[in-house]
Amino acid sequence: MSSNPQHIRHEMMIENNAVHQVLPLLFRKIVRLVIGTISFPVFAELLKSIYVDEAKRKLMNSGSKPTNSALALFTGLDTRVVSTILKNNQTPNSIPAAANPENELIDIWNSDVSFQDLETGEPAILPIEGKGRTFQSLVLRAIGRNITVKTVLDRLLAGGTVQIVQGDIPRVKLISKFYNPISSDNAKSTEIGLLESSRVLSAVLHNMHSDNVHRVPQQGRWTYRLDPNNYKLFRSEVRMLLEKQIKEGDALLEKFEEPQKQSGQLTVGIGWYQWGDHDSENLGDKI
Repeated sequence: MSSNPQHIRHEMMIENNAVHQVLPLLFRKIVRLVIGTISFPVFAELLKSIYVDEAKRKLMNSGSKPTNSALALFTGLDTRVVSTILKNNQTPNSIPAAANPENELIDIWNSDVSFQDLETGEPAILPIEGKGRTFQSLVLRAIGRNITVKTVLDRLLAGGTVQIVQGDIPRVKLISKFYNPISSDNAKSTEIGLLESSRVLSAVLHNMHSDNVHRVPQQGRWTYRLDPNNYKLFRSEVRMLLEKQIKEGDALLEKFEEPQKQSGQLTVGIGWYQWGDHDSENLGDKI
């Protein structure tokens, strides 16, 4: 490998340009999966923790001491931010319960005496609008003025978290202490999608740091010249092809799988999927 500074700088520029071109594609898919489930501030804080955690890992693996200054330089974060993350021992694998504004609102409704029934101690049935102990005041307290009361109420109604109590003054009642922004089926699909994405990236990271002998299979095939009118037929034939391979993959995994779970065993797997650079779910509906 060349030690010429200009050559190294040129190689770094090529790598940076490649990353900058691909990252928006990756992030857009992730955001599409999690938007409405995790708020941006929580997502940003999670990224900060992951940046620090991975920078620390990389410095230690290279034999360098992961000082706050080194971590700040590596991540681009302020040393005070790095210090706070390390001091709080924030784990990137956990997401706070109040991962979206609606959960923060429900938490206040459940715990703050200002919004509780004085006799029962339960969350009070609140008038929708007005000052004082109202749903409007609760929204202002938990979320702020940037989001309208109607928007919050509509989302909570859609999630089955509240119900409207009709009367001379419309009121809102909390019927669930948990906000479910997506259905259980969609939640499972989101979890599977993110896990599969992380597994693909695990293969990429492994191969980047392995020689030819120890690399794992990482292949893709595609065409740029598919007639949209043939998309459904293509998808159907791909499904038949992959279903056959999935059966063969299941047999291979069963061949190597130990009869009982024990410590020290590895988790390995194979993935099958068909992809496209278009909104295939919309295209599939149109043709």
